[in-house]
Amino acid sequence: MDITGPFPKHKTGVDGILTVVDRLTKFAMFLPCRDHAKAPELAEVLYAGWIRTKGYPKEIVCDRDTRFMSDFWLALIKRWGSSLKPSSTRHPQTDGQTERAHQTAQVLLRTLIRPDQKDWVERLSDVELAYNSSIHPAIGISPFEFEHGSPVTSPLDTITPRTTKSDDHLLFLRRMQELLVKARDQMAKTQQRTSQQANRQRLPCPFRVRDLVWVSAAEFSLEQDISRKLLPKWMGPWPIIEPAGDAPEGPSFTIQVPSHLPVYPVFHCSKLALYTPMEHDDFPGRCTQDPPSMDGFQEVSDIISQRRYSNKPTEYLVHFAYCTHRADRWLTRAELQATAPDVLAPYERKMQGKPVSSAPRRARVQVPPSDRRLRPRPDFAS
Repeated sequence: MDITGPFPKHKTGVDGILTVVDRLTKFAMFLPCRDHAKAPELAEVLYAGWIRTKGYPKEIVCDRDTRFMSDFWLALIKRWGSSLKPSSTRHPQTDGQTERAHQTAQVLLRTLIRPDQKDWVERLSDVELAYNSSIHPAIGISPFEFEHGSPVTSPLDTITPRTTKSDDHLLFLRRMQELLVKARDQMAKTQQRTSQQANRQRLPCPFRVRDLVWVSAAEFSLEQDISRKLLPKWMGPWPIIEPAGDAPEGPSFTIQVPSHLPVYPVFHCSKLALYTPMEHDDFPGRCTQDPPSMDGFQEVSDIISQRRYSNKPTEYLVHFAYCTHRADRWLTRAELQATAPDVLAPYERKMQGKPVSSAPRRARVQVPPSDRRLRPRPDFAS
């Protein structure tokens, strides 16, 4: 399932469509909703539209929308007895059937709505009937026939009498079994044909576990007043921890991204590039840059030293986690006391000769974007 929009705001307040597609029968529902609705509201739409007539799903495939990954949604899915299967980040092919249903619904809406586009909600029922009564190429029959055992009755069928073949329930069960077998065979052929078409110009994935890779900068969110055009195209390099799926060759991998970056660590191989060691690099002096931390904060690792000039306040040289010492900067005691007291207190006890009970905890302090510096690439080969 997925949400598409925004559309012109309807008089009922909705401006989006929640599309739900059954993986086996390909039966689709296009449920009107608010494009920016919160998770509880989407759950009500899904319950009233799909679950009320179809029952609780066994598995739900969706993207990594914050509403679908929220604590409320995860707890609700567990309560329903379902399992959530989110797609890889920025890889919509995982839920391709829903994306295709989006496109088909939009094409049908264009031909049915008025020029002012105010009646698109009223036309969703017509779009749903047209979609489900059409022959689906993946199963070879219409989703409606696969769902109910017979095709949609047209108005002409009420005028022209139809000859009933048999009322025997055994024949009906046999027909349903034949439809199921036919649909599964057609789906297998379609998946094989689609896979061959998609892989025709693709090369084997060159990444393996423990390889150092660059990650596309487009995968990271930006802070305020930071231009993506002026950032490096790639971030890293970081090592590959493990493949995301069962196959060791990918295509998605879990990357050891620094913990201060709130990003999902699984990336598709199309978003990665192999790191070239410095001895084989044409530009050995090139510098790299850590991706922004989204909220303008950096994690303090420890305090290195302190200084004080005449009547000025005491300053502490702070080392930030996941950065080289070239990024160290001086902060006043007031700044550390307000943002990183758990780091400042153990350092002062240590300078006074008092025992420190445990290792200081890390804290996060705000660093202006202008203070970020390029750092030389570390020599991982050594």
